[in-house]
Amino acid sequence: MRRQIVARLRTGEPVAAVAAETGICQATLFRWKRQALIDAGVIEGIPSVEADELTAVHKRIAQLEAELALTRDACALFDEQAVVPPKHRRAITEGLIARGHSA
Repeated sequence: MRRQIVARLRTGEPVAAVAAETGICQATLFRWKRQALIDAGVIEGIPSVEADELTAVHKRIAQLEAELALTRDACALFDEQAVVPPKHRRAITEGLIARGHSA
């Protein structure tokens, strides 16, 4: 459906007419048309494929940063102990939770 609508817009059909017919917001149609022009190389911008990859990369970076923060906090709580006795593990877990990490 989106491809068909974008094809109509690229042929010069007015956005207002397509919006009225389909019930899709004009801003959305303008965005779809612009992205189609970017994907076709007609105008400058980030192609859809690269935008999807970029979003995935940003999510992965956020995940890695959270893991790094957890590791740093755990190291600080371990206080360079080589072995943590079982009776102290709960306190460490509670300390990590207090610092905003999930259990």
